[in-house]
Amino acid sequence: MVKYMTQIINLGVKASELSVEERNLLSVGYKNMMSVRRTAFRTVQSWSEQPDYAASADHNNAYKETISQEVFSLIKEVCEQVVDKFVTGANKADAEDAEVTVFFKKMEGDYNRYGAEITIGAARDAYKNAAREAYGKAQETAKELPSTNPIRLGLALNFSVFHYEICDAKQEASHLAKDAFDTAIDHLDTLGDDEYKDSTLIMQLLKDNLTLWNEDVADEEGDVEVQDIE
Repeated sequence: MVKYMTQIINLGVKASELSVEERNLLSVGYKNMMSVRRTAFRTVQSWSEQPDYAASADHNNAYKETISQEVFSLIKEVCEQVVDKFVTGANKADAEDAEVTVFFKKMEGDYNRYGAEITIGAARDAYKNAAREAYGKAQETAKELPSTNPIRLGLALNFSVFHYEICDAKQEASHLAKDAFDTAIDHLDTLGDDEYKDSTLIMQLLKDNLTLWNEDVADEEGDVEVQDIE
């Protein structure tokens, strides 16, 4: 899917000319490629923390490094060959399009967040700062969209996860998620059936995360698995 969608990019199709389905295919294609690597990294990381696997520590570390390099390569490809081209490069929209900007800057934020997940020290700081900048730009632009817009809601969901997991800013994460949920719920009655379904799906994820985070405050020792979206 990524290969075919890359052909569309190389044809010079403008960001505003992409259909919603085409944008989603591009996003999901890359997300699936990234998801298998994130899962693989977590699996190998868990092995390295278990005494039973101590004898194979060198192999585990070597494989973890291989996965990391694949993740870094994907991040670079998404940011340079997709986001940059559609936001500021040859494929940018002829006129300012808030939804397009939010969609692709959110994508940039997501991928840099994935980089921060698997790095430490200066490398982690670099990915974290890049993610914060991209999410921040997306959030500022998202103010032009209706509060029920699924892309705006998806941004709030993933940006709040970034605050919670990467920045350890739990109160800020909860505030962002709750504000997005509360603002949207007051306007749901203005939506048609399809829009209502798309928006409420993401709102439920926001609510689920808020529930988990509130439980985590009550039980600091519990592991919390949050949810995000493409």
